[in-house]
Amino acid sequence: MSKSTPKKAIPPISANATAIYKRLFKYAWRYKTVFGVSVLALVVLSATNTGFLAAIKQVTDEGFVNKDQSNLTWLPLILFGMLAIRAIAGFISTLSMRWVARRVVENLRLDAFKSLMALPISYYDANSAGVITSKLTYDTEGVAKASTNVIISAVRDTLTIIGMIGYMLYLDWRLTLIFAITIPFMAVYLKKMTPKIRSAGKQVQETMGEITKVSEEAISGQRMVKIFGGENYEWRRFAQAVAHNRSMHLKFIRRGLLNSFVIELLAAIALGLVVFYATGRFTAGEFAAFLGALLMLIAPIKSLTSMNEDLQMGIAAAHSMFTLMDSHGELDEGTREIGRAKGEIEFRHVSLRYENAKRNAINNLNVTVNTGEKIALVGRSGGGKSTLVNLLPRFYEAHEGSILLDGIDVRSLTLKNLRQQFALVSQDVILFNDTVFNNIAYGDLRNTPEEQVIEAAKAAYAWEFIQNLPNGLYSEIGDRGVRLSGGQRQRLAIARAILKNAPILLLDEATSALDTESEQHVQQALDGLMRNRTSIVIAHRLSTIENADRILVMEQGEIVESGTHDELLAANGHYTKLYRKQFH
Repeated sequence: MSKSTPKKAIPPISANATAIYKRLFKYAWRYKTVFGVSVLALVVLSATNTGFLAAIKQVTDEGFVNKDQSNLTWLPLILFGMLAIRAIAGFISTLSMRWVARRVVENLRLDAFKSLMALPISYYDANSAGVITSKLTYDTEGVAKASTNVIISAVRDTLTIIGMIGYMLYLDWRLTLIFAITIPFMAVYLKKMTPKIRSAGKQVQETMGEITKVSEEAISGQRMVKIFGGENYEWRRFAQAVAHNRSMHLKFIRRGLLNSFVIELLAAIALGLVVFYATGRFTAGEFAAFLGALLMLIAPIKSLTSMNEDLQMGIAAAHSMFTLMDSHGELDEGTREIGRAKGEIEFRHVSLRYENAKRNAINNLNVTVNTGEKIALVGRSGGGKSTLVNLLPRFYEAHEGSILLDGIDVRSLTLKNLRQQFALVSQDVILFNDTVFNNIAYGDLRNTPEEQVIEAAKAAYAWEFIQNLPNGLYSEIGDRGVRLSGGQRQRLAIARAILKNAPILLLDEATSALDTESEQHVQQALDGLMRNRTSIVIAHRLSTIENADRILVMEQGEIVESGTHDELLAANGHYTKLYRKQFH
């Protein structure tokens, strides 16, 4: 078997900021027409800044200095026209770019979720649901800023700076050089601060994941929180996560504001030198235009500095997203597909060790399960029962040996085809915040006719309580089926397995958490479900598997005993000890 799993996937993405941003930009470039319209509007917007200064020069010289009334009639119209064009261009550019931004967020979320659905179970073992959810929600919003807002600022402010400096050179190139002296200092400072801002942005992303994780755990575990008086403990955990997030946000903000402070200080020095030099050398209009250009330069330079904050935050978010999207998916190299399996299973020298474990969870396992046989797995916790079951649909990959289904190595089958051969009912019932119908007819069963769903519900002894629900089959059952009892949830899971009609049934202690009455209904449903199917049952309550065709006793990943209930009791070994502990 392949040695690729189970271990945490190592993201291959390069940490290089340029490479990350290029990859991110491709998402925006999918909408290049709208993107181009926005950029064109930004060019027009930037051009009006220079035109506005030229008009101010004319108004000052002609109207206030020369008192030339002939030009004063059309100059106000020119100013109005420029401001109107500026307003229209600003509206178009912002609307277009934000439209692109929402598309980028949508596509990123879809791609990330698609990657999530392809990741192996080991990934979910290693990462909390809260942290993963944070990537799909908070991180994608940070990415939107980097992919669009940054571009708006970069195009608009860069063109504005070029236009202003060009106009300043036109007025007086010597005076412009005075301002230019400060630019290298700005560049050196920004280069030094950028890695620190990026690091702070990454820390903000991580703290948001921590907040989501803590809140998700506290919300989903409310019954335990309340019964064990854990409200204050959970509040302290949440408060600690929120405080850490606040601290990281302030650190990020502080570094960004320091950038703006230094840029403004350098600009103030340049402004003082300009005023000192310009006195007596310019006309009033020229001085007003030059000073206006210099003042108008400060805003885009500060904006570009602030843009750097959004950019670094976005790159940190994009790195988080791309790390998820580049995580290695499940190994699915099989090409064969079979129809309905007969249900014969064979383990040949199978071994598996979880990451960081000191010993194998399954150790050189050899066992054959015949078609239609009911096999029970018993033993102490940690003996390898659940691992054995998880190997069959390849939730995990064995490190050594091979598993055969009807004589065919399961690695040669596609994952989808392999998993079509199994139905699973576990003690931890997985139901979705949806209708009864959609929970029974789930996934590939979605288009099943209502009559068949009702038949499955009846076979699972679930139809009686379903009929009493407000909307019958179409009643919402709440988060994880919270509006149903434990026995009702379990019977819905059995109905789902009945509807799938798979040839092999995997049962993971499906009745241990139920009351006596519910257990009777569920056990009847399970007996019907197991008929004419290969069944592998994990059992802690030995009374539920006394009629199994064969019982396998597992200890430390190995089968230490095998036989029927009576044979194992007669052997007076491991099984007998387990049996006596439960009944004596």
